[in-house]
Amino acid sequence: MKSSSPRWVLTLLVLIVANATGAAQAKKPDPFSTTPKLVVTKLKRGDAELVEVRGKASFTILAANSDDTMSGTISYAIPDDARKEIAKQANKSLTDVPATLTQNDVVANFQKATACPAVHLEFSPMDMNVAGLMLHFNRFVVDVNESPHKIPTLICVWTRQINNGKARRGVIREMNDYINGENSREGN
Repeated sequence: MKSSSPRWVLTLLVLIVANATGAAQAKKPDPFSTTPKLVVTKLKRGDAELVEVRGKASFTILAANSDDTMSGTISYAIPDDARKEIAKQANKSLTDVPATLTQNDVVANFQKATACPAVHLEFSPMDMNVAGLMLHFNRFVVDVNESPHKIPTLICVWTRQINNGKARRGVIREMNDYINGENSREGN
């Protein structure tokens, strides 16, 4: 009997560790990205505006903030014709001009009175470096479209609560839990 007890305890410990490891691995961050939207920018050298650039911006939501904003990353896809023009203006080769630019730590605000089915997220003016020149973004908007995905659903609830003057801490916490992989993915 004595020899089987340590084996039983060891087996139990292995199962507990395996279960804890599996649960920890199941928690994967699940950020949400908006559908790319046309955003017109200005290519600048110093204060001089060189050309307009027409690309598509999308926002990846990485956190919901208690001040009714969201933090994340802007991705800006530049079409080939615009990349060629940027390369020409910068005296660079086309390979020096990336097809997509990203800007981290960007804050999005809800546009006043926005609501589902299309929630408008507004961004302050910003600049992105491309091939030694600056792409200047004036204030612009991307949309979160209502869908069965968990994040748009929570954003719809959040905007309803803002528009009705109700508390929002619960929905903000739930959204961050989901983004960080702390909630179940069932039904999403």
